[in-house]
Amino acid sequence: WVILAAGDFPHGEVARALLDAADEVICCDGAAEEYCATGAVPVAVVGDFDSLSQDLRTRLADRLYHRPDQDVNDLWKALSLALERGAQEVVVLGAFGRREDHSIGNLMLCAARMNEVAIHVVGDRGVFEFIDSDSEFESFAGEQVSLFTLSPSTEISTDGLRYEPPQNHLTAMWQGVSNESLGEQFTIRTNGPTIVYRLF
Repeated sequence: WVILAAGDFPHGEVARALLDAADEVICCDGAAEEYCATGAVPVAVVGDFDSLSQDLRTRLADRLYHRPDQDVNDLWKALSLALERGAQEVVVLGAFGRREDHSIGNLMLCAARMNEVAIHVVGDRGVFEFIDSDSEFESFAGEQVSLFTLSPSTEISTDGLRYEPPQNHLTAMWQGVSNESLGEQFTIRTNGPTIVYRLF
């Protein structure tokens, strides 16, 4: 499943390839206009439809999921719909850009739902993934990797990265930025919610 959020439309090679190859795309309502302008049609459009044109409301009437709840945003609603349809893995595109606060909010939202579905947030330059236990990643020598633990009490260590977290903790969000893979894979050992970013 691919969810297209309403940030900047994907332009990176990997992000566009994922979007173009997707069989099932759920659009947050603010993303539907640009997506449909490519000639594609989403399987669903989710949101309160405050930014959906009347033309698309008519054309996509059979796949509109009106969810006006203002306590959660459209990405949350789209993830919920994907789960209702049985998704076990979701790629989120368009999560960044336009507004910096929305970019951070979208990333934290996906971290909050990491135990419900495997989520990969793909930007134009890299991918964010979310773990809370020991995990292994395919890689290549020189790949840039950043680690973010959501609690300073989280214990974290690595195999296959150039730099080890100091005293097995990242006590500030910036401390794990710009690590480097040493080979074809690396392992993150963690006991708490952790965001792993890999630069393409």
